Amino acid sequence: MTGIPSNMVTWFQIPADDPERAWRFYGRVFGWSSEKAYADRKRLGAINGDVAKREGFLQQPCLAIRVDSVEATARAIRAAGGTILEEPSEIPGLGMVYAVFQDPEGNVLNVVGDAS
Repeated sequence: MTGIPSNMVTWFQIPADDPERAWRFYGRVFGWSSEKAYADRKRLGAINGDVAKREGFLQQPCLAIRVDSVEATARAIRAAGGTILEEPSEIPGLGMVYAVFQDPEGNVLNVVGDAS
């Protein structure tokens, strides 16, 4: 994730009961493609996001915020009154770490950073 500024939203997920139907909707309305932007940032319609099956923590749209240290950010989240819902974990094959948290307002978000 080199070159991406810290503390910026870099990924989002939209929950859907029928992801294929949702992708058709977003494709028709916004021209989005299910191809991810990180695979080819120049491809029209490729986005830094996903439409995924509604399950687990993904009950509402979710953002991923790029941070310098997922572990340090998890500590800061706890100190500020947030809750870690999923402890920092490596994303297999991507060289990245993520954690899922809930802010004091009940919103569920992710933080992501490079693996150390």
